[in-house]
Amino acid sequence: MFGKLLKYDFRSMLKQFAFIWPAALVLAVINRFTLNGLDSSSAVGETTAGITMLVYVAILVAMFAVTMIFVIQRFFKGLLGDEGYLMHTLPVRPWELIGSKLLCAVATTLLSIVVAICSILFIVPWDGVNWGEVFGGLRYVLSHWNSHATHAFFFLLEFLLFLCVGTAQSYLHLYLSMAIGHLFNKNRVAMSVVAYIAINAIISALLSFLGAAGFRFGFFDIINNTEFFTSRPEAVIHATSLTAILSISLVGAVYFAGTEYILRKKLNLE
Repeated sequence: MFGKLLKYDFRSMLKQFAFIWPAALVLAVINRFTLNGLDSSSAVGETTAGITMLVYVAILVAMFAVTMIFVIQRFFKGLLGDEGYLMHTLPVRPWELIGSKLLCAVATTLLSIVVAICSILFIVPWDGVNWGEVFGGLRYVLSHWNSHATHAFFFLLEFLLFLCVGTAQSYLHLYLSMAIGHLFNKNRVAMSVVAYIAINAIISALLSFLGAAGFRFGFFDIINNTEFFTSRPEAVIHATSLTAILSISLVGAVYFAGTEYILRKKLNLE
């Protein structure tokens, strides 16, 4: 059943972004050619290039705005609104409903980022020399692979994991805030905003307390004075990255558990 939920959510995503993603890529290709008009003295060419670039930027801004609106609406209307009457009668558990919305939200965000990056690469005037340099650099790295390249590869993986986990945690923060706001009979949107601010303040205060405790008890001094870490600075970077990922994951798990509890025990669709 969880697979069917994912299929339903991803189908809604594709319908929502079936126009805006291709539009961003098409406008990027158009800008690739119209920007050549800036090199000439033609006022028409410069005007055309300026207009197409303005439309392209507007599409990118709209794409990420629509992404955020889509994520919020899919959860608020799908689980807390009119659609919630149907969704909560399905033979699935609340965590499956939340997980489906979350995976779709993260995938939507990452795909929007990929589309934005690809569109920018389309605008960049790649020529034969550029591609030759790119492939030459790749061949050089692969043929001279060493420990530094290995660490760089894992740094990239850690960054991508951090991006995914951080995006998921941000959306779970929104989910929990909306779930708390829905506990009230009136002004649910306003109470969701208040809940979001309150949760953010509590988590910030908790992290500040833990950081201050770490300095007070000399945790960071122990790391700085450890021969392993001082002799291998890349180990410090990996440890820091993994610690950040773990911390964000734990906070996200708390958000997830809180949202699941409200949907399972305190849900009020009236």
